[in-house]
Amino acid sequence: MKFSVLILAALSVPASTAEASDGVESAVRRGLARATRAASDWQKNKTCFSCHHQTLPMLAALETARAGFAVDDAWLQSQADTTHQYFDERIETMERGDHVPGGATTAGYGLWALNMAGRAADETTTAIVTYLLKIQGSARLREGEPPSKSKPNGARWTTSCRRPPLQGSDVADTVLALIGMETYATAEQRPQLATARAAAEKWLAQAKSATQEDRIWRLWGLHRLDGEDAAKTAARTAILAAQHVDGGWPQAGALPSDAFSTGETVFVLCQTGTVPDDPAVQRARDFLLRTQHADGSWLVESRVKFKAQPYFENGDPHGEHQFLSTAATAWATAALAQLLPPK
Repeated sequence: MKFSVLILAALSVPASTAEASDGVESAVRRGLARATRAASDWQKNKTCFSCHHQTLPMLAALETARAGFAVDDAWLQSQADTTHQYFDERIETMERGDHVPGGATTAGYGLWALNMAGRAADETTTAIVTYLLKIQGSARLREGEPPSKSKPNGARWTTSCRRPPLQGSDVADTVLALIGMETYATAEQRPQLATARAAAEKWLAQAKSATQEDRIWRLWGLHRLDGEDAAKTAARTAILAAQHVDGGWPQAGALPSDAFSTGETVFVLCQTGTVPDDPAVQRARDFLLRTQHADGSWLVESRVKFKAQPYFENGDPHGEHQFLSTAATAWATAALAQLLPPK
């Protein structure tokens, strides 16, 4: 009798696993369709580059491709073209260190988008690196003046307008800037980058982690920039400690769990060594599956009172919350793709 029970229990495990895998695959498929459509619609309605409608949908597309989903390379290169053109038109501005909307956040996400599309270094990427090196320590320069290295936090990069969570973490901006510059800096820029990186890493070592963005990007930076194992372990522990009982993660403090922070967290955890069947990841998976809408999107409501980006209707779900919800949909899709076997 006991033997028969054990056999039945063993046979039930693959079915349960298959059900979970099917649920994840369906969620990924619907999320990918929603995110890529949003990016294409953005190109029809706007000429500017956007972190939430170019970079993150591109990330979702590439991560799902590793799980066997088809990726339209023409679509991917089109998103990169939009990104490149935006910065190409600002080469002289960036070389002077003049303001680029969004500051370091925009530049960092721009380099990330170009890298995901496999774009080689050129005059435009060199100008972006020049711009980032010039604005280290300042949200924006005035009349080309160099930033004061004596002021607090003079070694970090930051956004020029606060729109959390995408533009709300100096840790995220600093890590993103460093990763992008390490990819695209020219030989002539390398000495200055080495000096800038040394100062930034010293700042990162003592910077406080007040939000989930801070915690996630600290771990991502330690992973991508060859940080010490002890520091990575501490960063991972801090991330796991912030998980809510519903399986999700909040943007900060007493805020509720949401798909943006949960998706981003699962993605970074899996990319930095956490296995897909880790209990924390499985609880987060269930949270994301529960909160996805039938149209494939995830809703995350914006907390930004001052809209630096005037609202317009891009055709995405969730009205005035559609920009952040598109970013959340991309992160959640990329995260769930980590839980599917590679093909």
